Formats: sequence, structure tokens, C-alpha cells
Amino acid sequence: MIFVPGKIVNINRAERRSYRLLLLVTVVMLSACTSKPVKKEAPLDWQSRQSALAEIDNWKMHARIGLRGNDRSGSASLIWEESPEQRTLRLLGPLGGGLIILKQDETGVSIKDSKGRVQYSPSADELIYRVTGWKIPVSGLRWWLLGLNEPGSKAASTVDAQQRLLGVEQAGWKVSLGKYTRFGKHELPTSIVFETTAAREDERYVRIKVIVKDWKIEGKGERGKEL
Repeated sequence: MIFVPGKIVNINRAERRSYRLLLLVTVVMLSACTSKPVKKEAPLDWQSRQSALAEIDNWKMHARIGLRGNDRSGSASLIWEESPEQRTLRLLGPLGGGLIILKQDETGVSIKDSKGRVQYSPSADELIYRVTGWKIPVSGLRWWLLGLNEPGSKAASTVDAQQRLLGVEQAGWKVSLGKYTRFGKHELPTSIVFETTAAREDERYVRIKVIVKDWKIEGKGERGKEL
């Protein structure tokens, strides 16, 4: 039995089921009309992603670094601070027998070893090699940490479906990137492995692995669209 203004109408069980189904369909249709569709942003293409990440120029990163040659190995904690005015790397651990601080700005590069001795050079890579005996490509690593190719250097790159850098070979180094993790607005690699293109039996062979623990990004690179 249902009530209609001014009268009472008797209906059977089948009719009641049909009536309830009609009410349900009506409610669903009304809900669909009032709900706003959720717009899902398409992933950035390769060039757009590279341009957006390149804007990150003020950051601090904590990592663990491990190095291996054909007859030796080493490790250290790494704190990297980057700004438009200055770059500072702190290496702490067995790699240099203590704390090593490298600073680089427009005037050049300096490094202070664990005994407080300071050396100068135009090249950060050269200074680190003098103090630690290890080849570390500072200029390239600054970009690989962000999932970018080093500008101005010929590169052969591979990317995944989200247009994130997976590997690159440039400047005599073969680089593999993985375990992308979101830090603020950006997905950045937390595992970066790079090795010289020399054969493993070659005395010049070096393999370096960086495991990123934390990022702090500031400035214009933290504004804008999420990557």
C-alpha cells in the first residue's frame, strides 16, 4: 500500500519492488548530476618535468654514500647544502678519516680536511680526490640527485612512464636512479648509483651509491605544480 495525496493505492509485492528500484535509480541520477567530476592531472612530459626540477636551486640533503673500486671501498655520511650563492658538502666518516668540508662559490672551491688544513682549486672534483683519493663527480651529482641530466653535457637517457629519469650515461659516468619518493611537491630519487664507464678490472673503475635520507627544499623550486 502507498499513499498518494487524496487517495490510498494498493500494490502487490512485485510492484513494490519496482517502485523501490525506481526510487533508487532516481536518487543515483540526482547524485550524479550534483557531483563535480574530479579532474586528474596528466603527468608532465619529459621536457616540462626537467624544466620544473631545474628551478630547484636552494636545498639541503642528507644521505649515506658508499664507494667501491677494484681493490678498495669506503663510506661516509653526506650533508649537501645548495643555494644560488654557495655549495657546501660535508663528508663525515671513514672516507676521509673525519669531517671534510668542501665549499664552492663564484670565487672558486676550498676544502678543509679532518686536521683543519685548507686547500684551494678551481675544481671540486680535484680537491675531493686530493683529500680522499676518490673520484666523485660533484658537478654531475648536483643534477643527478634531482633526477636531472647535467646541463651542457651530452647525455643518453631513459625514463619511466611518469617521465622520471631512470638512467643516464654522460661525462664518462653511467648513472642509475630509483626509489622515487615525494619530498614536499617533488618526487626525487632516493637511490643513485653511478659508476665509471671503465671496465671493472681497470684501476680507474669506481662505483658510488648514494642513499638519500631526507630533503629540505626552499625557494622558488618548492612553489608551483606537484611533480
